[in-house]
Amino acid sequence: MALRHVVAREYEYLVPAELGRTNCHDVGADSFASLREFALSNREGDSPLELMRLCSPRGIGEAIQLQNYVGVVELRDGLQVEVLPKIDVAPGSGMGDREVFARMLEELGTDVSFRSFDRTGLTTGKAPLFEVFVSMFLNEAADLIRRGIRFAYVAVESEEKYVRGKIDFSREARKGAGRAHMTNLVHDELLPDRPENRLVKATLLYLRRNSRDNGNVRRVIQLLPAFEGVGRCTNIDADLARCIDDRSTRAYGTLIAWCRVFLRGESFTMFKGESVATALLFPMERVFEDYVGRLLKRRALHDPLVERVELQATGQWLFEGRRVSLRPDILCGCGNGRRVVLDTKWKRVYGPKDLSVADMHQMYAYGQRFRADGESMQHVVLLYPWHEGVDPGLMPEGRHVSGDGVQVDMFFFDLENAAKSVDNLISLIRDPVSLEG
Repeated sequence: MALRHVVAREYEYLVPAELGRTNCHDVGADSFASLREFALSNREGDSPLELMRLCSPRGIGEAIQLQNYVGVVELRDGLQVEVLPKIDVAPGSGMGDREVFARMLEELGTDVSFRSFDRTGLTTGKAPLFEVFVSMFLNEAADLIRRGIRFAYVAVESEEKYVRGKIDFSREARKGAGRAHMTNLVHDELLPDRPENRLVKATLLYLRRNSRDNGNVRRVIQLLPAFEGVGRCTNIDADLARCIDDRSTRAYGTLIAWCRVFLRGESFTMFKGESVATALLFPMERVFEDYVGRLLKRRALHDPLVERVELQATGQWLFEGRRVSLRPDILCGCGNGRRVVLDTKWKRVYGPKDLSVADMHQMYAYGQRFRADGESMQHVVLLYPWHEGVDPGLMPEGRHVSGDGVQVDMFFFDLENAAKSVDNLISLIRDPVSLEG
């Protein structure tokens, strides 16, 4: 099976044949059919999931347009499609869009911790995302081995001269006269052959066969001897069901989540499709929201004026009777009782004329329902990723003020200089006019 690698970015096209366009990527007719089946399998009612969209643009013909899900899709025929986000970085900054994306994933709130990202290969722009994910798993496995893999008592059948454990009377009744000096026993031994270790070993064996990076394969070979006393995983689903979640197995939490990804083809967002072997895909809306929210929450701990940063805030409804819950991405509370609502949007806008009417209706509802007692003006901030063509930070001409006390601002968050953008946001939260000018 030939191994092929295609690198594309959000909203670019996958096509069945070479067209010579920079935004079109040839995947071959067979792989295109498999990807089309994958896209059709992930439709919710009449609306397709914003993952891949079937289309026929003029001059291109039949194509699949990638949406705002980024990561890796690997087909069973050997094609690996790597989807990267469209992130602008300043020329000469020494930081690539892959490294920025890696930093964003470090703050993603999932069952898997992405803090073990090795960004060395990402900086060069050569390491495929799949191999980076493999490296993350290997980092977790190496950390487990350093701390020691967990053992469990396993029932062992043996035939010995001296009694230990329990006598197995059923086997004793069947033994021949020539074995009268031996006793059939069942006793417990403390062994590493437990479900969690079998799954980790099975994943290491899988990655030894499927990884295309020599460094990762070499690390797998170095880690496997630590699991020499662990048996073969013959039933993945059964071993996953037998995994124990307690204090003794806390170190396995991230590893088992990765085992589900590699051994069962499960992703952190569930997708369907028989033609897909692995789908590691992340919605950029969620990645951007978690990144900004967690950085802001961490920075607010060192600011005495910003007392609270709440992610996915609840407690307000659009209508009486607790109907239609409102959940802004970020709700900030200041010491003087003032509240600021921030909502992230993974979109490219250049000014007020590009604002969505639906987004503005949503911001107005937030402003009305989350207004603090005694506040005449409720401040709401729309956060967009910075890109070429706009200035980072607050856009003065993007301010909208309603007659009944709702102020909506536009703020462009520079992903490359995230610390500076977070500082500017803190200043804006403390004083809504502090960054005017």
